[in-house]
Amino acid sequence: MADPDRLGKYEIRGALGKGAMGVVYKAFDPNIERLVAIKTIRKDLVEPELAAQYMARFKNEAKAAGRLHHPNIVGIYEYGEDDAVAFIAMEYVEGTGLREYLNLRASFDFAQLVALMSQLLNGLEFAHGRGVVHRDIKPSNLIVTKEAQLKVADFGVARIDTSNLTTAGMVIGTPSYMSPEQCRGLETDARSDLFSAGVVLYELLTGVKPFRGNVQAIAYKICHEEPEPPSALSSLKLPPAVDQLVAKAMAKDPAARFQDARTFHAALRDVGQMSVEVDTGLGTTMVAIGTLLLQKPEQAAWDDDTLRTAEQELARAVGPMARLIVRRAAAQTSDRAELCSILSDNITDPESRRRFVDAFNKTGSGVHAGTTGSHGAHGAHGALASSPSGHGRVATSMPTSMPGTMQPVGMTAAGAPLEQAFVDQIAGRLAVYLGPIAPIVTRKAARDAKTRSEFVRRVADSLGTQERAAFLREVGYGDS
Repeated sequence: MADPDRLGKYEIRGALGKGAMGVVYKAFDPNIERLVAIKTIRKDLVEPELAAQYMARFKNEAKAAGRLHHPNIVGIYEYGEDDAVAFIAMEYVEGTGLREYLNLRASFDFAQLVALMSQLLNGLEFAHGRGVVHRDIKPSNLIVTKEAQLKVADFGVARIDTSNLTTAGMVIGTPSYMSPEQCRGLETDARSDLFSAGVVLYELLTGVKPFRGNVQAIAYKICHEEPEPPSALSSLKLPPAVDQLVAKAMAKDPAARFQDARTFHAALRDVGQMSVEVDTGLGTTMVAIGTLLLQKPEQAAWDDDTLRTAEQELARAVGPMARLIVRRAAAQTSDRAELCSILSDNITDPESRRRFVDAFNKTGSGVHAGTTGSHGAHGAHGALASSPSGHGRVATSMPTSMPGTMQPVGMTAAGAPLEQAFVDQIAGRLAVYLGPIAPIVTRKAARDAKTRSEFVRRVADSLGTQERAAFLREVGYGDS
């Protein structure tokens, strides 16, 4: 099914992400001249026995978030449907899912961590005050913009205080972040969201989830076991007050937790303002917890010009998180080409990625003597693509440069038989647009196509109109 040119009044500008049952589009509202994101569900792809429930949940997402107008919540503008498609038009947010920062092992100092959690709790306080419980708070549903603003997304399993969409006995949520009452299928309220927020806080502090294993093991641990305190795992020198804060947020009994988001938020601020004794090596001194930084890993001796340029150029695309990403990447490698690839993986837009690579290549020698900093960057080797929800980001390391030759892909005979090397090359280029689902799309196209030109056409059909044209030009097939 080809991408539409319009949905209702909205002009489709391209696909942001694809899921099993629909696509998230970037679109334009001509009436008030603003960009929007449109989340769609194709009715023919929903299993018939689940169709009524699934469509009800989709509409519930619009109903739940549509009544919430807050700077830390993704805005919902409109719900619509026809015989083939149901869609939600929502605020278009340029940002990256918190999940992606965690996947990259980005380092947060405590002040930054408190700032992110404060915004999450502000958004939850607002939602709860209007009778909406999210019930699926997790990093991939939390978007961080270039300006370091956090927004809560995806209210698809939210419970509204007047809704009978779900009943006791139904297990709803994402296993690692569910509260004990969710795991047991019991009635939930705002305190369930606060438990999930506590799990997010734990992961920000330590880099790992507090409850790990298969689904059954996770559910058992959530209901019956206490996780290790964050201070045992974090590279921050955390005082007991932080462990106590997290333990209260993740208490098994809802009555033992923070009873509302405002109380949780106040306790978080209090901990951040506490003073603790720190050994400086020359004696001890008193500092605020909020000023403690993550211990920096050993880094290669990168020259200042390279890192400064990398931070400045990356910040144009990802905002204030650039410093954290560059610091972490610089510790991972002493190779200039690899550093460029790691950093460029964080940039969603292909043109912005090219600008970053060009600027990076103009910097100085890279690392100081004894390292391999003279190779020059080979270009970006991966992409970040929107998740099926259209909000979070997921990473892929598919190469976009062609192995074995610098020849454009399309310079070989269009009617030539398919070879695996050619399929892999196209998958690498497609990853710029589709992210980690690119290999799946190319494998399917390769099974159905007999020639290179037919294969490329089938692959290109997975893209929106503008992206299709750009992709075909990149691989040397023009607008065929």
